[in-house]
Amino acid sequence: MTVPAPSGCPWPIDSSCFTDEWVTDYDDPLKERCIALASSTLHRLTAQRVGGCLKTIRPCNARCLDRIYPGYHFAANDTWRPFTINGFWFNACGCGDTCGDRHYRIDLPTPVGSVDQVKVDGTVLTEGTDYWVDGATVIRIGDTPWPVTQDLNLPDTEVGTFSITYLNSYPVDGQGAYACARLAVEYARACTGGKCALPETVVSIVRQGVTYDLPSGSFPHGETGLREVDAFIAIWNPQHRMMEGRVWSP
Repeated sequence: MTVPAPSGCPWPIDSSCFTDEWVTDYDDPLKERCIALASSTLHRLTAQRVGGCLKTIRPCNARCLDRIYPGYHFAANDTWRPFTINGFWFNACGCGDTCGDRHYRIDLPTPVGSVDQVKVDGTVLTEGTDYWVDGATVIRIGDTPWPVTQDLNLPDTEVGTFSITYLNSYPVDGQGAYACARLAVEYARACTGGKCALPETVVSIVRQGVTYDLPSGSFPHGETGLREVDAFIAIWNPQHRMMEGRVWSP
């Protein structure tokens, strides 16, 4: 039976917590699957705040209402973005002229862990020469502004297109790399029938005469039961939320 390749976007790994069994007892496909599963698990348990996959958006300029200044909205995420002008609240598609020259600045949906690539007319631009990143803002360098229109029917490899690929979360740090490796080891043990520290999905167990009640489901309280891994999760998601809070306005 052919096993599909792991999906998702694996986190970097700190191999210092790997034991000899990781090297000798598990083959490479199993290691890849367990790292991918550990990465996806931690991405979910941190409320999607850490790690994840790169996201490509296609900025284009659009006038939303007659009273609203034009600004950038994003073809990959057409949500309204609130802002204020002269003390008045507007729900529109961009920040307007109050943020500076709109043709040279683009505010990306936060958080922005990194900007991986910017393409105009299918050509990859060079950071530091063609643009620079200031927090969540991508600023054009030189006299050529950002395009205000593009053909969304074409792939971003063609003339007449504009795209930005970035990480819409926080990057994985050293603590995250260690936590991911620790969790991957336990997944490997569970997969091969070894002694695994992860809780099973049972209601109760009896161990040495003591009864433990465990809720069913996969990490129902947002914790794995592994001290090092849960310490990392608590830093980014202390309330164990399923996702970051958002304010939606029709």
